[in-house]
Amino acid sequence: MENKNNHLLVFSAAWCGPCRMMKALVWSDSSVQQALSSFKSHKFIDIDDVQGQALAKIYHVRSVPTIVVTDKEGQPLKVANTMDAKETVRFLENA
Repeated sequence: MENKNNHLLVFSAAWCGPCRMMKALVWSDSSVQQALSSFKSHKFIDIDDVQGQALAKIYHVRSVPTIVVTDKEGQPLKVANTMDAKETVRFLENA
């Protein structure tokens, strides 16, 4: 499925175990990389950064990792948390 008008925001933190797991095993997976290429953009946001904290407030992020698919205006369409590679691909393809 093409999501060329949608954006992906991934909220994470260096101290977050599930975030580190997803970085090592999920975001680097070739099938996930292929699914990411269907989005207009994808951005990894550190919630410990001042700008990241501001975005986390806007998107009501309560825990990390939080993965948000937005439309072209930045309105959230779909939200998820920790997933393995297969679940992530399914989430991205159905966004």
